[in-house]
Amino acid sequence: MDIFCKVTPYGLVPMYGSDHEAKRRLRTGSVVKCKVSNPRNYEFHKKFFALVRLTFDNLPSRLAEYWGINNEEDMLRRFKRDLGYFTSTVNERGEREIEYGSISFAAMEQYEFERFYNQCIDLVLSKYIRGLERQDLITEIENFK
Repeated sequence: MDIFCKVTPYGLVPMYGSDHEAKRRLRTGSVVKCKVSNPRNYEFHKKFFALVRLTFDNLPSRLAEYWGINNEEDMLRRFKRDLGYFTSTVNERGEREIEYGSISFAAMEQYEFERFYNQCIDLVLSKYIRGLERQDLITEIENFK
Protein backbone atom coordinates (compact mmCIF):
# COMPACT_ATOMS: atom_id res chain seq x y z
CA MET A 1 0.00 0.00 0.00
CA ASP A 2 1.38 3.43 -0.94
CA ILE A 3 0.03 6.56 0.69
CA PHE A 4 1.16 10.18 0.55
CA CYS A 5 1.84 11.88 3.86
CA LYS A 6 2.82 15.33 5.02
CA VAL A 7 5.61 15.70 7.58
CA THR A 8 4.44 17.62 10.66
CA PRO A 9 6.08 18.20 14.06
CA TYR A 10 3.80 15.42 15.36
CA GLY A 11 4.65 12.84 12.71
CA LEU A 12 3.42 11.84 9.26
CA VAL A 13 -0.17 12.80 8.44
CA PRO A 14 -2.02 11.31 5.43
CA MET A 15 -2.45 13.88 2.65
CA TYR A 16 -5.70 12.84 0.98
CA GLY A 17 -8.93 11.16 1.98
CA SER A 18 -7.92 7.94 0.25
CA ASP A 19 -4.58 7.97 2.08
CA HIS A 20 -6.37 8.52 5.39
CA GLU A 21 -8.69 5.58 4.68
CA ALA A 22 -5.76 3.33 3.80
CA LYS A 23 -3.97 4.29 7.02
CA ARG A 24 -7.14 3.70 9.05
CA ARG A 25 -7.15 0.06 7.92
CA LEU A 26 -3.84 -0.46 9.78
CA ARG A 27 -4.31 -1.79 13.31
CA THR A 28 -2.90 0.27 16.16
CA GLY A 29 0.22 -1.45 17.49
CA SER A 30 0.81 -3.44 14.31
CA VAL A 31 4.25 -3.40 12.74
CA VAL A 32 4.43 -2.15 9.16
CA LYS A 33 7.30 -1.67 6.75
CA CYS A 34 7.58 1.84 5.34
CA LYS A 35 9.51 3.17 2.39
CA VAL A 36 9.92 6.91 2.60
CA SER A 37 10.61 8.78 -0.62
CA ASN A 38 10.53 12.39 -1.67
CA PRO A 39 8.42 12.43 -4.85
CA ARG A 40 9.41 14.70 -7.68
CA ASN A 41 7.93 18.15 -8.06
CA TYR A 42 6.37 18.51 -11.51
CA GLU A 43 6.92 22.29 -11.57
CA PHE A 44 10.63 21.73 -10.92
CA HIS A 45 10.64 19.14 -13.71
CA LYS A 46 9.22 21.78 -16.08
CA LYS A 47 11.94 24.23 -14.99
CA PHE A 48 14.58 21.68 -15.94
CA PHE A 49 13.17 21.22 -19.42
CA ALA A 50 12.98 25.01 -19.78
CA LEU A 51 16.74 25.00 -19.07
CA VAL A 52 17.27 22.36 -21.77
CA ARG A 53 15.22 24.36 -24.32
CA LEU A 54 16.86 27.69 -23.47
CA THR A 55 20.32 26.15 -23.72
CA PHE A 56 19.55 24.56 -27.07
CA ASP A 57 17.96 27.75 -28.41
CA ASN A 58 20.98 29.84 -27.36
CA LEU A 59 23.78 27.38 -28.03
CA PRO A 60 26.36 28.89 -30.41
CA SER A 61 25.95 27.18 -33.76
CA ARG A 62 29.62 26.20 -33.93
CA LEU A 63 29.24 24.24 -30.67
CA ALA A 64 25.97 22.63 -31.78
CA GLU A 65 27.64 21.52 -35.00
CA TYR A 66 30.82 20.32 -33.28
CA TRP A 67 28.93 18.21 -30.72
CA GLY A 68 26.15 17.11 -33.11
CA ILE A 69 23.37 18.78 -31.12
CA ASN A 70 20.39 19.06 -33.45
CA ASN A 71 17.48 19.16 -31.01
CA GLU A 72 16.54 19.28 -27.34
CA GLU A 73 16.95 15.52 -26.91
CA ASP A 74 20.55 15.79 -28.13
CA MET A 75 21.06 18.65 -25.68
CA LEU A 76 19.77 16.52 -22.79
CA ARG A 77 22.03 13.62 -23.81
CA ARG A 78 24.98 16.03 -23.91
CA PHE A 79 24.18 17.22 -20.37
CA LYS A 80 24.10 13.61 -19.19
CA ARG A 81 27.33 12.78 -21.00
CA ASP A 82 29.20 15.79 -19.65
CA LEU A 83 28.00 15.09 -16.10
CA GLY A 84 28.75 11.36 -16.24
CA TYR A 85 25.12 10.17 -16.12
CA PHE A 86 25.81 7.17 -18.35
CA THR A 87 27.38 3.75 -18.45
CA SER A 88 29.70 2.64 -21.17
CA THR A 89 30.19 -0.93 -22.30
CA VAL A 90 31.87 -2.70 -25.18
CA ASN A 91 29.66 -5.05 -27.16
CA GLU A 92 30.65 -8.39 -28.69
CA ARG A 93 31.89 -6.62 -31.85
CA GLY A 94 34.22 -4.42 -29.83
CA GLU A 95 32.06 -1.32 -30.30
CA ARG A 96 31.56 1.13 -27.45
CA GLU A 97 27.93 1.52 -26.40
CA ILE A 98 26.64 4.26 -24.13
CA GLU A 99 23.47 3.95 -22.06
CA TYR A 100 22.36 7.25 -20.58
CA GLY A 101 20.91 7.35 -17.06
CA SER A 102 17.24 8.00 -16.63
CA ILE A 103 15.97 11.19 -15.02
CA SER A 104 12.39 9.94 -14.95
CA PHE A 105 10.15 10.49 -11.94
CA ALA A 106 10.61 6.81 -11.01
CA ALA A 107 14.39 6.90 -11.38
CA MET A 108 15.18 10.04 -9.35
CA GLU A 109 13.69 11.45 -6.21
CA GLN A 110 13.41 15.21 -5.81
CA TYR A 111 16.72 15.75 -4.01
CA GLU A 112 18.63 13.77 -6.67
CA PHE A 113 16.89 15.68 -9.45
CA GLU A 114 17.66 19.03 -7.79
CA ARG A 115 21.33 18.06 -7.61
CA PHE A 116 21.29 17.09 -11.31
CA TYR A 117 19.48 20.35 -12.19
CA ASN A 118 22.05 22.46 -10.32
CA GLN A 119 24.90 20.58 -11.97
CA CYS A 120 23.29 21.33 -15.35
CA ILE A 121 23.02 25.05 -14.47
CA ASP A 122 26.75 25.08 -13.64
CA LEU A 123 27.52 23.19 -16.84
CA VAL A 124 25.52 25.60 -19.00
CA LEU A 125 27.27 28.61 -17.47
CA SER A 126 30.76 27.12 -17.74
CA LYS A 127 30.58 25.31 -21.08
CA TYR A 128 27.59 26.19 -23.24
CA ILE A 129 26.61 29.82 -22.70
CA ARG A 130 29.61 31.53 -21.17
CA GLY A 131 29.40 35.05 -19.81
CA LEU A 132 25.87 34.69 -18.52
CA GLU A 133 25.27 35.34 -14.83
CA ARG A 134 23.68 32.52 -12.82
CA GLN A 135 20.80 34.68 -11.59
CA ASP A 136 20.07 35.90 -15.14
CA LEU A 137 19.82 32.29 -16.34
CA ILE A 138 17.56 31.34 -13.42
CA THR A 139 15.34 34.35 -14.14
CA GLU A 140 15.08 33.31 -17.81
CA ILE A 141 14.13 29.77 -16.76
CA GLU A 142 11.46 31.09 -14.38
CA ASN A 143 10.01 33.34 -17.11
CA PHE A 144 10.18 30.74 -19.89
CA LYS A 145 6.76 29.83 -21.29
